[in-house]
Amino acid sequence: MFRSVKSQIIMATWLIILAILGATAYLVIEQKTKEINQDIYTKAVSFAELTNERVISNYENNYLQSAFAHFDREMAEIYSLNQDITGVSIFNYNGKALYETEMESGLSTEELDRIQAVYPSVKTKGGRIVYLEKSGEDAHYHYLDLNGRTIDPISNTEQIINVVYPFRDQSNITRSYSVVYEVTYDALLQRVRDTAIRIIAIAVAGVLIALLIGYVVAHGITSPIKALTQGATKIGSGDLSIRIPIRSRSEVGMLANTFNKMAADLEESTKAMIEHEKVAKELELAAKIQKELLPKQLPQIANLDIAASLNAATEVGGDCYDFIPVQKNGNLLFYIADVTGHGVGAGLVSAISNALVPSLMNHYDNTKELVSELNKVLTMKTAPNIFVTACIALWETAKGILQFTQAGHDPILHYQAVSGTVIELAHGGLAMGMLPDITAKLTTEKVITQPGDVFVLYTDGIPEAWQSETENFGMERLKTAVQKYATLGTAQQIHDAILTEVRAYMGQYPQADDITLLVVKRTK
Repeated sequence: MFRSVKSQIIMATWLIILAILGATAYLVIEQKTKEINQDIYTKAVSFAELTNERVISNYENNYLQSAFAHFDREMAEIYSLNQDITGVSIFNYNGKALYETEMESGLSTEELDRIQAVYPSVKTKGGRIVYLEKSGEDAHYHYLDLNGRTIDPISNTEQIINVVYPFRDQSNITRSYSVVYEVTYDALLQRVRDTAIRIIAIAVAGVLIALLIGYVVAHGITSPIKALTQGATKIGSGDLSIRIPIRSRSEVGMLANTFNKMAADLEESTKAMIEHEKVAKELELAAKIQKELLPKQLPQIANLDIAASLNAATEVGGDCYDFIPVQKNGNLLFYIADVTGHGVGAGLVSAISNALVPSLMNHYDNTKELVSELNKVLTMKTAPNIFVTACIALWETAKGILQFTQAGHDPILHYQAVSGTVIELAHGGLAMGMLPDITAKLTTEKVITQPGDVFVLYTDGIPEAWQSETENFGMERLKTAVQKYATLGTAQQIHDAILTEVRAYMGQYPQADDITLLVVKRTK
């Protein structure tokens, strides 16, 4: 069954107040009862001490003279002095009842001892007989038993049945009496009831006040919580602009401030997430377009075996390559290029380069002229701080000659099957996009090949593959790997073996740059 926080707070406040009032009432009534007990006992003893001579005088002057009307009137006046005394009886020293109100005739030995005792005595409802000796300058009572030994005084939890007070006339021994005062505790009960009624009235008022306080406190707590709940519901429905106007300095106010900050942060985060997703989609599309520009199938050339791959460091890379058959003579134009940086900007320039090469290649007889013209276009169409290193090669199928032009790219590694060595071919030149005309600065070379020769073209992502902050793969390891694997059966096997060694060297260290690898092997 659902119970609101407000009702729980009100109920808890009510129960706490009720418990406090109940405990207070119990303690007050208990204390009041003890006080009244002691008061009735003290007054009864004092009353007996002060009135015993008057009672005896009334008895002798009126009762024995049969002036009963005067006797009763005098007794009524005596009773009026203490409402806790319900009856008075008079006994002589021998225990004979001379005047009785409530005591029955026939005294027990214990009662006769009290009648004949020198000291006054009281009897408790527990049956304890306590004799009272008044002595000393303070005139306080001392509590004794029948044999005169000191015993515990009457406590405030004990109630007495009666008080026996002796009257002795030293000049006339025949005037020896004992007056018995019967004690009632009806007044105690009435006073306790009065106290209880007052406490109940206070408790009712306290409960009403507690309910009011509980309602006010609960309303002060639950109203902000309700506002927070409604705000959370609106956030759940997509309204991230909601704010809770709570100015309390309590924990609820702190919660409201945290909620508002959370809503603002969530709104900003959602906008950022939407923007991030938008950028991610655009990057995904750019990566897809870039991938489409790469050759889907490598061409089949009579005396060549080819393998190639591109692994971008981010969604969009700055490397590119292509293999383009020359239809008129069966030659093969291929190239590898690396745009400065990586990401979307580098990817766009890479895409431009990829698109330009096929459109320009048929208009120029050699690779140097092709690179020179490609540089002119890139210089006009790209930003001044964007440069492209490239190596464009032309395989002359009939002659088995490799012609290539370097534009600031890493040197081709040539594995010579005859000697079993790896050499670096011509390198240098100037990257495209730096100057309007770089013809004079380009490096072009022709290499006569033999069956089994292998050419490895790569971007700097391979020699600069990092194992740690201070160690990278380097050219020497790359040349060693080429020499080790160049004798494998196919270009693809050589390609895969080199990349496997690079990846093993890197371990878990993140890839910092695009890695592109082309392997071209002459088969016959």
